[in-house]
Amino acid sequence: INRLHILRRDLMSDDESSQEGGGAVDDGMLGILDDGGGSGVLAVTDGAAGSGGGVSMQMLKAAAARKRVKSSKPKRSSSSSSRTRPVVKLLVTSVSRSYSEPWRRRQQRESSGTGFLIRWHDDDNAADNNNTDKSNAINRIRIVTNAHVVRNASTVRARASFGPHVVSCEVEWFSLPLDLALLKIAEGDWDDFCKGWKFGDLPSVADLVKREGKNAEVVATMMDPPSAVAVAGDGDATTDDGNGKNNATASKKKSSPADSICLTLSSGLPKLDENVTCVGFPQGGTQISVTRGVVSRIDVDAHYVLRIQIDAAINPGNSGGPVFDEKGQVVGVASSHLRAASNIGYIIPSKIVAMFLQMCMDGMEVKVEDRFSGLGELVVRTQTELDDEPKHVPGIPNLRIHGSQSLESKALRRHLGLEELEVTGGVRIVGAVGSVMGEESKDAPAGSDGKEENDSGGNNGDSAEEGTDDDGGHLRGNDVLLAINSIPIGMDGTIQLSPTRPDERINFRSLVTCQRVGSKVSLDVLRNKQRRELEVVLDMSKFLVSQYDDFDAIPLYVVVGGCVFSPLSLPLVQEKKSKSPSSFSRYYRDQRNKHEQVLVLSKVLNDDVNVGYHGWKNLVLKSVNGYEPTNIQELVAVLARKMHSEMIEFRCQLVGQDDADYVIVMNLKEVLQSEHRVLKQHMIASWCSTDATSKELREEVEQYEPSEAKRTVSWNTMKDVRSILERKEEN
Repeated sequence: INRLHILRRDLMSDDESSQEGGGAVDDGMLGILDDGGGSGVLAVTDGAAGSGGGVSMQMLKAAAARKRVKSSKPKRSSSSSSRTRPVVKLLVTSVSRSYSEPWRRRQQRESSGTGFLIRWHDDDNAADNNNTDKSNAINRIRIVTNAHVVRNASTVRARASFGPHVVSCEVEWFSLPLDLALLKIAEGDWDDFCKGWKFGDLPSVADLVKREGKNAEVVATMMDPPSAVAVAGDGDATTDDGNGKNNATASKKKSSPADSICLTLSSGLPKLDENVTCVGFPQGGTQISVTRGVVSRIDVDAHYVLRIQIDAAINPGNSGGPVFDEKGQVVGVASSHLRAASNIGYIIPSKIVAMFLQMCMDGMEVKVEDRFSGLGELVVRTQTELDDEPKHVPGIPNLRIHGSQSLESKALRRHLGLEELEVTGGVRIVGAVGSVMGEESKDAPAGSDGKEENDSGGNNGDSAEEGTDDDGGHLRGNDVLLAINSIPIGMDGTIQLSPTRPDERINFRSLVTCQRVGSKVSLDVLRNKQRRELEVVLDMSKFLVSQYDDFDAIPLYVVVGGCVFSPLSLPLVQEKKSKSPSSFSRYYRDQRNKHEQVLVLSKVLNDDVNVGYHGWKNLVLKSVNGYEPTNIQELVAVLARKMHSEMIEFRCQLVGQDDADYVIVMNLKEVLQSEHRVLKQHMIASWCSTDATSKELREEVEQYEPSEAKRTVSWNTMKDVRSILERKEEN
């Protein structure tokens, strides 16, 4: 009776069971008699006409068989395999560079991470009529992961979650500021991918041309119609990119074979306490892992980019894996977890992922000269090296301000004229990039909200009287920012998360960081107690202190008399693991002008030539024999061209002690004589890195040393470079 009870309940739970003919069981055949105590007793009723009021076991068995067949058909919306099958384990071999010893690379390292397949379309390749090989098919599948998973990778291989299928991948697009990367399956492994993922219904364009007898472009469009990245159409409204287009726009289209093994991004932010599922390959095992939790918080990171906090376990190896909502859509990419805390993990929201993918699809590649701080177009890169490197999308956009100040003080609001206009919100701009320091900003009251970009408070702003009102395209110091794109800013610097979620608030800068570089935003500003509208084009953040290895920072050095000078960068500070790395924090949020760098004495390689300076490090270089180089290329040029006195004098300062100098003085002749000994002792090939030499200096050396072999050797020591330039002066 219990078995029949279960059978009846299962049959009735199927919406289509009552519509099936040929002996289907209906409500009249089986009934449950309730004795009042909640125990169900199966009874056979008289519902079957002409059957004598009974139900045969053959009918029940036939119905049960049909139920088993129907339930065996996979339902993509609820099947766990549809979520785990597109998830891959990434096996990465990387060789990173050293910043504390920038003349060498670190030991080869093997690591693993997670990625997932998405539907992709490359319009350029799809529109190529002559391209009839497998590359068109390959262009429909990509793998999304974290940038830190594949940074400095020499090899990347993707292993399936359901079997021993491994394919090689290439890093195609990169965004270290957003911590996202896009991988492309190597063309040579495409056939293995199709077999391993049972993707047999996605043949190459060439095969379809032979079979269908159609034009290659028509076949390519038929296989994968042009569209944006696959994004679901439900969820909260997202923010415009400034061009009137939504970053997470969903378009209704016919499903393609690629949809069967690819995941779909959710278009909105999940709600608090919403259930989420994290899938990946964390440490502690080799097979796929599934953890569940809820959305704990929606906040911003240190660069004011949206992030979501969840309490589902995120451990090393989960990075780059998808996080699903209850509908099976990807709401984010697992990114990091907070150490020394319980169940605090962070994911990158799907709207940020969609923005990154759309920038990749639109070919928004940032140029080398716009990436590297202090080097500009003088970066030495061959075309072959550029072709082998992944493409980088622009970094995080900003309003080109040094910081902002909350306006919770009534006296300050009255002083700025907000109460006269009955304005209840807004934040004060403490300073703008490229502005001149003014008296009013110097005397600005304290009261920062503790999250601002510049620790120096109001020392970077303009006064209200500076400039004229015709510079309306930029914010200025002492401006009061009231709204961005008509979204009001509270006096604490927060905004509503969305119109449908007014009780949740977030930092106002998230309105900027979720846009693309080059987008336009409208600003409601109070300047000199008068309201005005500004239209600002968002620029890429260019920090004075480089933030990311291989994006805006590369290891650079100059060795002079055993003293190692390098540009200050965040990777350098992190690698040195100083007990007080925050001593340089005053520079971290400053935006650079042109090719400006902060040069520091990284360390001293002990030798007889530098006795008395052993152990010196972490000093800011101010001048060399009276010259004040603004970047490392100028430092190399000064040492090679302008050192004509008997002594070399380096004047350095500790951070925060601008009125105190530490002086390093060495004999120039002894420095040149000891150069070969110092370089050989520490296995350093050259006295300076290749990118530390400017284009002008290299052309000058090539002009007066026509022999390429001698010229190559001469770059190894400062002595040989100076000899070539002295030959020029003699001529």
